Order: sequence, then structure tokens, then C-alpha cells
Amino acid sequence: MMMRRFMICLSFVLALPGGARAEAFLSAINDVPLAVGVVELDDGAMVFDKPEGRIVQVTALREEAPSAADIRHFYGTALPNLGWSAGAQQSHSLTFTRKGEILRITLTADLVIFDLAPAR
Repeated sequence: MMMRRFMICLSFVLALPGGARAEAFLSAINDVPLAVGVVELDDGAMVFDKPEGRIVQVTALREEAPSAADIRHFYGTALPNLGWSAGAQQSHSLTFTRKGEILRITLTADLVIFDLAPAR
């Protein structure tokens, strides 16, 4: 049932128009897509499993220099289709929650940093 739901959500993400289409997913948070022009760094993931839940940080490079607005739009559209609820949105960070976890996406001049932690 869970796999079927994931596949349905994935089909919605892949069907998004134009620049909102994902090419890949994060290695350590395998249900969070990478925006076009964003490439995960080879050694850019740290994962900690704790009794309270997982703590993950993944760093990706804005390789083709997509704008912060493009990245915010991509994740603001794609993640709700995957069950994430939008939280605080700022010019250089986005926050989403799902099933007791918080995903914070931070945008720098050349990086996108994904932080996943248990919700408090």
C-alpha cells in the first residue's frame, strides 16, 4: 500500500510541467527529489539514526545555477505531492513536515542543504 502511494506521488512529480521536473532523488532521503540543475555532492550526506528518529543532512551543488526562486517553486510544488506539508518559507529557506519529521531546505549562493530531523 505504501509503495503504491509512493509511486502515485512520484508520477505526479514526474508529470510536473517544464522546470519543475525532477531527474533524481537524494541518496539519503530517497523520497525527496533533486531539482533540475541541482546535483548531490558525492560525500555530501550524513545520516544518524536515533531512537527519536533519523537525522540526515545532504548537501547538493547548484550546478546549472538555477535561481533560488526556481528552487523554491520546485520544492513548493513537488513536496506537497509527496505528502509533505509546507511550513515556514523564507527567501533562503523552506520548511516542510511529514509523519513526525521536519525537512528544512537552505539555499546558499551555490549550495542546497537538506536537513531532516524528528519533529519536536
